[in-house]
Amino acid sequence: MNDELRQVLKRSLLGTSGAMWVVGGFAIVWQMFAEHWALGWGSLFIWVWGGWAGALYFDIKRFFG
Repeated sequence: MNDELRQVLKRSLLGTSGAMWVVGGFAIVWQMFAEHWALGWGSLFIWVWGGWAGALYFDIKRFFG
């Protein structure tokens, strides 16, 4: 993994943490995973982080690649 990708993943992780406060307002996660709420939050976190990291990575590649 190169340094550029590592920086993208770090920034996206921080951004995802902030975005989770907004996205986390949707109570449907708890409704879908009533017994396993941690699984619901974990899958939501990975989904948002993946989207954020992908957007940052391709944006950086387009402008600086």
